[in-house]
Amino acid sequence: MTADHDKTFFRTFMIVLGLLVAITVLAIIGANIITGMTANDEMRPEQISRVKERTQPVYAVNTDPNATQVAASGDEGGEPMSGEEVFNNVCTACHTSGVAGAPEVSDTGAWEKRLSEQGKDTLYTRAIEGYKSMPAKGGDPSLSEEEMHKAVDYILSEAGAS
Repeated sequence: MTADHDKTFFRTFMIVLGLLVAITVLAIIGANIITGMTANDEMRPEQISRVKERTQPVYAVNTDPNATQVAASGDEGGEPMSGEEVFNNVCTACHTSGVAGAPEVSDTGAWEKRLSEQGKDTLYTRAIEGYKSMPAKGGDPSLSEEEMHKAVDYILSEAGAS
C-alpha cells in the first residue's frame, strides 16, 4: 500500500512541478512579447534618447586654467531681500513650528533669553554660520550677511525681544 501511495504522490508532485515550469516558460515568453525586445535587439531611438537624458551628469569639473569663473546666483547683485522676505522664504519652516528645537518666533521669552545671554552679534554669527541642526544661512547659501542680519532683526522684532 505504501508503494502505491508513493507512486501517487510522485505522480502528483511531477504534474505540479511540470505545471509550474510551464507557467514560468509562458511568463518569460509573454514578457519578451510585451517588451518587444530579445537579447539580440538594439534599443529603440526614443529609448536611447531617454537614457541619455536621464544619465546626464549633474555637474562638470572645469580643468581649463584659463576659464573665467561665473558668479553664483546670490552674487548677481540686485536688491537685497528684506528681513521679512528672508524669514518667509527660508526661516519660517523651522521657526514657526519649532522643528528640531528651533525657537519659535512667538516665544518671546526664548528670544529675550538668547538676546540677553548671547548678544545680537552671536545670533548674527549663528544665523550666518549655522548652529546645531540649523544649516548655515538657513540652508540658502545665496543669502548675504546683510540679509541674514535683517532676518535676525526681523525675528527679534516679531518676537518682541529687540
